Amino acid sequence: MTDTDHLIDQLAARARPVQRLASPMRRTALWTLAASVVIALIALAYGPRPDFLHTLADGPALLEWTASIVTGLLAAYATFQISVPGRSPSWAWMPLPALLAWLFAVAWGCATDFARLGRDAFAMQYGSWECAMAITVTGVPLGLVMLLLVRHAGVVRPAATAMLATLSATALSAAGVSLYHHGESALMVLTWHVGAVALLSLLSLAFGRSLLGWIGHARG
Repeated sequence: MTDTDHLIDQLAARARPVQRLASPMRRTALWTLAASVVIALIALAYGPRPDFLHTLADGPALLEWTASIVTGLLAAYATFQISVPGRSPSWAWMPLPALLAWLFAVAWGCATDFARLGRDAFAMQYGSWECAMAITVTGVPLGLVMLLLVRHAGVVRPAATAMLATLSATALSAAGVSLYHHGESALMVLTWHVGAVALLSLLSLAFGRSLLGWIGHARG
C-alpha cells in the first residue's frame, strides 16, 4: 500500500458525519428568543418605563418601534440565508423595506415634534448619548453571538454577513432601549438610535472579513 492509500484510509477512518444546519427560520427563531431574553434582563435591571404603552399610542412612535423590531428580525433571517453557500445574495436586501419604514417613522416623529414644539424640537440633549451607549453595549455582544452562529460565512460573503448580523443585533437593541429609556425627542432617536445602528453596521461591513477571520474561518 502506498503512502497515499494509507493517508486516504486514515482520513476515511476519522471522518465524521457533517451536521446539517438548521433552517434559517428555525435559527432566526432561536436567535430572536436569545436576544429577547438578554434585552428583557437589561430592561428589568434598568427598570421598565411606566409610560411605554402610553407612548406607543402615538403613531410615529408605534411605527418606529415596530419597524426597528421587524428590521432586526428580517436582518437575522437574511443573515442565515446569505451565509449559506449557494443561496442568492439578493436575500441581503430583505430588511430594506422595514429599515426604510423605520427611517420614515423617525422623520415623521421629527415633523410631529416640530409642529408641536417649534424650534425647541431640535434642541440637542447631549445627555441622551446614554442611549447610543446602551445600544452599543447590548448590540455588540449580541452581534458577536450572531457572528459565531455564522462563522462559516467567512468563505462565502463575510462583509454582507457581518453587516446584516450587526444590523439585526443593534436594531433589536434599539427597540429594547425604548423599553426603559424615555424623554427623547424624535431628533434624539435619529441621532443616537439610528446613528448607532448605522455606524456599527457600516463598521461590520468594512471589517466583516477580519471579524469572521477572528471568530471563524474567513480566508483571503
